[in-house]
Amino acid sequence: MSIDIEPRKAARNQPGQRRGRPRSVTDASGASETTPLPPRVPGRRNPKWIALGVVALCLGGLLSYVIYARLANETAVVSVAQTVYRGEVIDATDLTTLTLQGNSIAQAVPAAELDAMVGKRAAVDLVAGSVLVASAVTDESVPAEGRAVVGLKLSAGRTPTSLLIPSAAVRLVALPAPDAASKEAPDDLAGDTFTARVIDQADGADGTSILVNVDVAADQAATIAQLAAQDRIALVRDAGR
Repeated sequence: MSIDIEPRKAARNQPGQRRGRPRSVTDASGASETTPLPPRVPGRRNPKWIALGVVALCLGGLLSYVIYARLANETAVVSVAQTVYRGEVIDATDLTTLTLQGNSIAQAVPAAELDAMVGKRAAVDLVAGSVLVASAVTDESVPAEGRAVVGLKLSAGRTPTSLLIPSAAVRLVALPAPDAASKEAPDDLAGDTFTARVIDQADGADGTSILVNVDVAADQAATIAQLAAQDRIALVRDAGR
């Protein structure tokens, strides 16, 4: 028995019958029909990449919220760059700004009002590094109503030189007159004391004396000035302010 394989080979080599192409079938009437290709299966997406994208979106949203919340809780305020004692005039170099996180300090002066604080006086001692509050400054002039400023020139030994900081509470003690012993009338002012506050102080031109400006009661200013002219005043620094 012999098997004829030629027709099959010829059929394989016929054009239009290659694998992967539509096959044409001729029916009895001579019409040609094309067999459609099977539908293409779409590629499958990797679930790991989908999950990673979701996580990235969540992290991005969380980071945006944290940045917004942080910026919303920041407050720029005025702070003290160097110590200013009570009664001193505030300079531009005495102040700076800083940013507070979270709840702001009550009555803290906003950074935008820094220039408005320059030229005012410290109502209390302003410590370097502290936040400036509105109640710590005043527009009150020196001397205030009912007060007066008297300048004193004190010789060595009449005052504690290292403790005369602005606003320090002091007492002015009236000393006896040099020739009081030779007078028949007693010196009524000897031993009297007057309360005062230091405004500022400087070294005298002679290198031994100290010039001190003090704030005193207006009705005592004339007496204190007279005693100062006679070099009859000693200054005592008291505790507290």
